[in-house]
Amino acid sequence: MGNEYQNRENNHPPLPWNLESLYQAAQAVSVPEMDDDQIKAIMYEALPYQGKQTRVFAYYGIPDAALGAKIPGVVLVHGGGGTAFKEWVQLWNDRGYAAIAMDLEGHIATTKTTEGVWPEHAWSGPSRQVEFADYVIPVEEQWMFHAVANVILAHSFLRSFENVASDQVGLHGISWGGIVASIVAGVDERFSYAIPVYGCGYLFEATNKYGQSFQQMPPEYAKKMKQLWDPSAYFDRITIPMLWVNWSHDPHFPLHLFSKSYQASCKGSVDSSLSIHFGLRHSHAAGWKPPEIYAFADHITKGGRALPQILREEVNVGEVIVVFRSELPIVKAELRYATQISDWFEIEWLTKEAHIEWGSNEIRAVLEENTSACFIQITDERGYIVSTPVHVFGHQG
Repeated sequence: MGNEYQNRENNHPPLPWNLESLYQAAQAVSVPEMDDDQIKAIMYEALPYQGKQTRVFAYYGIPDAALGAKIPGVVLVHGGGGTAFKEWVQLWNDRGYAAIAMDLEGHIATTKTTEGVWPEHAWSGPSRQVEFADYVIPVEEQWMFHAVANVILAHSFLRSFENVASDQVGLHGISWGGIVASIVAGVDERFSYAIPVYGCGYLFEATNKYGQSFQQMPPEYAKKMKQLWDPSAYFDRITIPMLWVNWSHDPHFPLHLFSKSYQASCKGSVDSSLSIHFGLRHSHAAGWKPPEIYAFADHITKGGRALPQILREEVNVGEVIVVFRSELPIVKAELRYATQISDWFEIEWLTKEAHIEWGSNEIRAVLEENTSACFIQITDERGYIVSTPVHVFGHQG
């Protein structure tokens, strides 16, 4: 690919990838012994690493379509400890989507070794070095450089199928995959929507291992990593609708930074949504469970009913007012608020019913005097949840 940097319009800084090259469908080699009925295993060619050609293992499935019809697609990006999950591809195939899930760490999705890791293959690129610990080596050898490129190449492969609607392919990532997807959403303009779960931007502001990793770098490297690998550097490039999904007490991605990522990436677009869940937990299986994910994708690609949409929010003295739009009746509105936000990973979210004014499609909630942070949750008759951004009063703890 070479190391040339590509310039973009709108005064954006140059990108480190050659998109013209990545937008071409890569050569792929079948791995038939790992096929499972309609789900196929492949190794597709990727960018060179340390002077050698690399390949990426992936599972993909293309459901049958009616004669002459095209089906939507989705690119699935795993998180830490994950791989190309066949069952994730199957889940989307069963919903009528073409899907591809690739392994981003040089593994093959067979059976874990006795050490509890997925086996490596001989064509591997770089492995992820905890939280950006590979910052010293050349950009083109860093894991995130290759991870983003490999997702874009998977997209190019999926959209090369004649019965896949190339203008209806979405992006869905979980945890570290949510971080990668948040970057890719601002890089690969061919996607029609993106759904990051857990993973977000502004990681350098976090008080946990992510923020600490930036603090431990020499300042010049920390600045460079923020500009290259923190998703916040790409949010102003994003033009597609996004659904941001997290749970209230995620141990890795604090809610205020997740909410901040949603706001920065969506520019107030009513086509984008935030969905905060209580009791979701953090795992791949949990991360692909929320039904809002599939409703959001179906609305964009199949004309399904949209999630409720937050049109406007006002936080006045002692009151929150939300104006919404919903194709289906709203059955519940709640104020979630916290009085102590010194530790975003240990917040106690209190609940208070919010009043729905049907005539004006407004929701009103009275704030307690000692509220430090709050958001409104809206639930429609399907049980699908959307949330307002998290509003923080004063300092962020």
